[in-house]
Amino acid sequence: MASDEELLQIARKKAKDKAGFYIHFACYIIVNIALILIWTMYYKVTDVMGLIAIVSGTLFGWGIGIVAHFFSVFVGENEKKVQKEFKKLKNQQ
Repeated sequence: MASDEELLQIARKKAKDKAGFYIHFACYIIVNIALILIWTMYYKVTDVMGLIAIVSGTLFGWGIGIVAHFFSVFVGENEKKVQKEFKKLKNQQ
């Protein structure tokens, strides 16, 4: 079983990873809203299809990165896998 210090380190890393994802996601939302507003106001885009064509690269390209980041933080390693590796490494010493 992991010591309290090791569990605290794991908890800190998970909290840091989650905070990193939330910051990344907030930046994605804010920047894309700003880009849509800027493109709509300055380029006088009147039809929705034209706007989608303009912003699709940023929305979908960066969106792939957001999805990958989400999976790495929330779906990646689960606690059972971590404990299994920890026990394996502890037995090798």
